[in-house]
Amino acid sequence: MVYEYDYLVLGSGIAGLVFALEAAKKGKVAVVTKRSLQDCNTEYAQGGIAAAIDATDSFDEHIEDTFSAGAELGKKQVIRQIIEQGPGLIQYLMDLGTDFTRRDPSYDHRLENLSLTMEGGHRHRRVAYSADSTGHQIMHALIRNCLSNVNIDIYENRIAIDLITQHHVANDECFIPGISCWGAYVMDSATYAVDIFKARKTMLATGGAAQIYSHNTNPEVATGDGMAMARLAGARLANMEFVQFHPTAFWSPEGDTFLISEALRGEGAQLRLSDGSSFMENYHPKANLAPRDIVSRAIDSELKRRGEKFCWLDATKVPTEQLKSHFPYIDSRLKERDIDFTVELIPVAPAAHYFCGGVLSTIDGITDIRNLYCAGEVSCTGLHGANRLASNSLLEALVVAYNAANHPSMDEDVAFPRIPRWRLMGDFNENEWVVISHNREILGTIMQGYVGIRRSRRLLKYALSRLENIYNEINNFYQHNAVRREVVETRNMAVIAIAVTRSALARKESRGAHYLIDNPSRDDLHYLHDTIL
Repeated sequence: MVYEYDYLVLGSGIAGLVFALEAAKKGKVAVVTKRSLQDCNTEYAQGGIAAAIDATDSFDEHIEDTFSAGAELGKKQVIRQIIEQGPGLIQYLMDLGTDFTRRDPSYDHRLENLSLTMEGGHRHRRVAYSADSTGHQIMHALIRNCLSNVNIDIYENRIAIDLITQHHVANDECFIPGISCWGAYVMDSATYAVDIFKARKTMLATGGAAQIYSHNTNPEVATGDGMAMARLAGARLANMEFVQFHPTAFWSPEGDTFLISEALRGEGAQLRLSDGSSFMENYHPKANLAPRDIVSRAIDSELKRRGEKFCWLDATKVPTEQLKSHFPYIDSRLKERDIDFTVELIPVAPAAHYFCGGVLSTIDGITDIRNLYCAGEVSCTGLHGANRLASNSLLEALVVAYNAANHPSMDEDVAFPRIPRWRLMGDFNENEWVVISHNREILGTIMQGYVGIRRSRRLLKYALSRLENIYNEINNFYQHNAVRREVVETRNMAVIAIAVTRSALARKESRGAHYLIDNPSRDDLHYLHDTIL
C-alpha cells in the first residue's frame, strides 16, 4: 500500500511530536512509531530541561558549562543558539499544557515561577522539571495535542525498514544526482506488510541506540534505527565514540535496570562504597556533582578495584518530604523492590544511557541527504561535544525540531521518481532464527565488555573483528528471509556497534565520554576535532 503525505515523522518522542505539531500548520503529517506513542526515551526522562531562567543565571554561564562538560569539542555558535532559544521554547511547552513544577502552585504557569533544580556540571539551579517525571508530563501534553490535530495521522506498531532514496529507485528515465529522501518503507508489525510512506520531507526522530549495550537505561525500542538507516543511505555519522554512561542506574542481580535521576544528587544524595565511605571528593572538586563521565569512571574504577558490581547512593540525609515530593517516580519504583530510600541506601552502577554523536546535522535539523531532517538523540548538531551536560538533551531535541519544522526548505516542492514496491523475500526461516537471537545477545556482551566506560585499543580491535562477522551473518539472514522487526533492529544495532567501535579506534586520546587506557590524557594538538564516518 502507498501512503502519501507532505511530511513523514519517524519516531514519537519530544523531537518527533514537536516537529509534527509545527509541520501540521503547513500540511498533512504522518507519525510512524515502532510501538506506542509513549515508547520513547522522552517518556522516561526524569531530570528536566536545562535553561538559564533564574535572574542569577545567564546564557553565557550555561554556554560555558555546556562547552566545559563537552570537553571543549562542542560548537560555540550552536551551543549559544540552542541555549538562547531554550526559555522561549519551554514556555511553548507550557502553552501546550506541560505541567512543570512551580515555586508557587497557585501562581500563573510562567517562566519566572518555575521551580529549578541543580544537576551535575551546572553552576546554577537551572533545570526546569515536573517532579521526577518530566518526560512523562511533556509527552502527555504533546500526545494530547497531536491526537486532536486533524492534520496529523498516527501509525503505531510500525517500523521503518529503509529510507527511500536513489538506492531503491530505478534510473529508467535519467540519473538523479546526489542523494534525496522521498519517505520510507514501513512494516506493519502485526501483518508484516511493507508499505510505502511517501513524503516531501522526512524527519528522523528515532532516538538513540543504548540497547547495543547489555546494561543500559533505555527502553527496548532504542536500537539505533534512524542512525543506521541514515548511514546505510549515505549520510555521515559524527562522534559516535562518545557514548555517555549514566552513573546511577538501579542495580539488581536480575538486570532490572531503571534510571536514578542525577537530580537526586543535586538535592544532596551521596555516592558511597560498600564500607560506607564516600569517594567522589577524591576524583573531582565538585564531588557528587561532577560531570557524568567523571562520576561513571570513578564508580567503574572503584568497583573494579574492589571486585564489586555496584555501589550505594545515600539519600537518607535529604529531608523526607523533599524526597517524596520531588521524586515520586523513583520512590514508587524502589518501593516495588521493598526499598525505602528515605532510610535505606540504593544499589547503583553505571549503565549506557545517551549518544552524544549521531547523524551529522545542522541546528535546523538539515542532513547530508536532501529532504531528510533529524532531531534529538539520533542527531549530532555539535551541542554536546564529547559529553552531554545533564538535561541538555530535551533542550536540544525541542529547539532543533522546532527549527526544522519552521525552516524555509519545508515549503519546497519535490519531484518524486517512480518508487518500486518492497522486494518480498518469501517465507521466514524459523530454523535459522538463532542467527538473530544469539547474535543480538553476543553483540550486547561485546559492547559492554570491550567498548564500555574504559577502553583499550587491543580490545577495541578484537570487538571490531567480532562485530563485523556478526553483521555479515545478520545481513545475510536479512537478505534471504522475509522481513521481521527483530531482524531489522538487530541489523541496525550491528551497524551502530561497528560505527561506535571504529570511531573509538580513530580517537587515540581520552576526552569526555571516551576513555582510552592506552592514551589516558587529552591531546588537543591532534584530536581537537570531530570524528566523522
